[in-house]
Order: sequence, then structure tokens, then C-alpha cells
Amino acid sequence: MNFTITAAPIPIGSFLALTIGLGGPPFFFYGFLFIGLGQLFLCLAAAEIASSMPHPLGQAYWVVRLGPQKYNRLAGYILGWLTNGAWLLIYTTTVLYTSEILMAVIECRKVTDWSLSASLVFINGAALFVLITLLVRANPKQSATAVFVSVANNSGWGSTAVVFFLNVLPGLASLGACDAATHMAEELELPIRDVPRVMIGSALLNYLVAIPTMIIFLFCIVNPEAMLSPVGGQPLIQLLADGYASKVLTAIAGALIVVGFAIGSWAALISWSRLYWLFSRTNDGVPVNALILGTVLTIAIGAIQLGSSTALNAVLGGASLCSGFSWIVVFSFRVWRSNDALDPQRWLNLGKWGRPLSGFAILWNMWTIAWVSFPLFLPVTLSSMNWSSLVAVGVVVISFVYYILFYRHRSDEME
Repeated sequence: MNFTITAAPIPIGSFLALTIGLGGPPFFFYGFLFIGLGQLFLCLAAAEIASSMPHPLGQAYWVVRLGPQKYNRLAGYILGWLTNGAWLLIYTTTVLYTSEILMAVIECRKVTDWSLSASLVFINGAALFVLITLLVRANPKQSATAVFVSVANNSGWGSTAVVFFLNVLPGLASLGACDAATHMAEELELPIRDVPRVMIGSALLNYLVAIPTMIIFLFCIVNPEAMLSPVGGQPLIQLLADGYASKVLTAIAGALIVVGFAIGSWAALISWSRLYWLFSRTNDGVPVNALILGTVLTIAIGAIQLGSSTALNAVLGGASLCSGFSWIVVFSFRVWRSNDALDPQRWLNLGKWGRPLSGFAILWNMWTIAWVSFPLFLPVTLSSMNWSSLVAVGVVVISFVYYILFYRHRSDEME
């Protein structure tokens, strides 16, 4: 489940538009390598905490265990909202990507019934099929110089370093949901071992699979200019349509990608629903009303997305901000408490490296939060503005209002 939510080869393709103007293919590729390494270290630090105190609430539970007792209820409430907000936005992103990819395939070519049926036959070999056929069909291919060396900056930003660091979204989208396994802790036979293994294993798998996938995609961009205004707003479908030059192959590959995103959305819904369930089951059982509300919000956000090309990046960026802030709080208390609050018999014990690695994770999250909030292109207009911070602030404001009106009057404590 942890791997299927991010499934690196698919989100990597969704950000191919960044290869035009925002540093070109070299910054896209090297930026992912850099961001991916940072995310792997963050995941390792988080996995040690999960090994010591596995719990479906994840960060919201850990901050209660690690923080000062006087403020643990408030801290748990705040991180509960941040993690729930992050996972609602992650679920929304996967659903929106699924629908947009599907619409792009339909817009690209009118697909016949038999080609859709043929698409389902190739589901089991989705990734290999797409990549191998793309390598065979795409012509002409980009040169090694174009992929690894030639930098193109048409973003409006004067600093090359700024342009490089703006390429954070592909790495965060591919390796940013490392806490998914923690929300399934109660359903695992040995969570102190299985949760950290899944967290680290899925992050490594995403990172290692994304690298060759990215290289193949970058070499197979037949029409670079088309990435700026791709069919259906989806550069990955534009890449496939140009590379395949085949109605049937484009339909098959598009169907495989749609199914991949659909599976990711189901996994995200499972992870998100476990969070709601844990917050409410002591009173009313399974939070049906909350899940219905979340579905309604997803549909509402989807309606906004239909009229705005920037809404999807705002949703994904908002998820990164909510998640990043929650990790900053958890790792701050982890550094403050050192190893005293962790189980000495935990399966994953980083020893003397645990505390400095958590300190790095704090700085790393602060750094990624800053860059996720930047607009990608200048000058900033209403359509090119980065609205990620507004989405995250919205989650905080709603949680604050709910706390004042309802939660502070409750006497129940988190167990």
C-alpha cells in the first residue's frame, strides 16, 4: 500500500512540464536525485520512531508521547488536523490525477472499444510495457547532452540555484508519503518490525525505480515544446502520444496509467480513513460522516480544478506543507527527548545517529516547505501564483475554529 500511493514512475511523468523552462531536463533529473536523498534520510528517522511506538495515528500519537505532558493534548489535536489534512489532500490529488489523465487520453485520440479492451490485457506489465515500447517507438530521441547537461532557464528567476531548488515537487510527490504504513499499524502482525521495514523499503523502491524511469522519459521527449501546453494539461500523455505516434499504444499506456492512479487513490483513502477512525472510534465508531464530508470536499476541489490549471499543484503543495509541519514538531520533540522516550528494544535503533538525523529532518522539512511555497515562474499572475500556503493555512484556520467551538469543551483524552 505504501508504494502504490506514490508509485514513483507515474507522478514523475506528471511533472514533465518542468523540463521546459525550469532548468530543463538536467535540473529535473538532478533535482530529483537531490530531493530523493533528503526524503530517504527523513524516512529513516521517522522509521525509528515508528519502530519504537507504532500507532495508526502516526505523528499525532508520537507528539503526545514525546512532548510535554502539559501540552500533549493540544499538540496531538494540532498534528491530528495536519496529518488528516495532508492525507485528505493526498487522496484528492490521486483522484484528480486519475480523472485528468483519463480526460487527456480521451482528448488525445478518440479511442475505440477494442483498444480499451486490449489495454486491460497489459495491466500486469504496466510499467515495463510503457517504458519498453516508448524506448522502441520514440524517434528522434534527445541527446545525452540535452538530458544531462544543457540547462534552460525561461522561468523569469535570475538565479540558477533558485531554479534548481524549485524542482522539488517531483521528489516530494514520489517520496513524500512515507508515513502511510504507520496508519495500518493495528493490522500488522508485528508492527514494531513491519512498519519501519515497509517505510524504508517502499521509499527505496520508489527512489530506485524512478531514476531509470525518469531517464527513459527524458530521452523520449520527441516534441519538447509540446510539454508547455500538453494535451489535456497532462505532459505524460503528450509524451506518450508524440513518442508512440500510435492511437492504440497511446490508449493502452493511458489505461495502464489511469489504473495505477486509481489504485493509488484507493490506498490513500485507506490510510486517510484509518486516521479518522482512530480519532472517533472511542465515541461513535467508524466516522461515516467524516468520510462522506471528505468525499464531498474532494469532489468540490475537483470542481475547482476543472476551472484552474494551478489548483492541482496547490493541493499537492498544501499536502506537503501540512505533512512537513507535522514532521517538524515530531522531530523537534524527538531531539529534545533524545533516546529516553524511545523503546530500547525497538527493531530499528539508529543509536547515536538517531538524534542528529532527526535534527537534519527538521532542517530538511523547513527547507522543502520554503521551496514548495515559491511560484515557479515570474512574473507572478493570478494563474501562476503558488497557492499551497493558502491551502495549508486553510487547514489550520478550520482546526482552530473547531477547537474554539467544540474540542476544548471535551473531557476525553487521547489514549
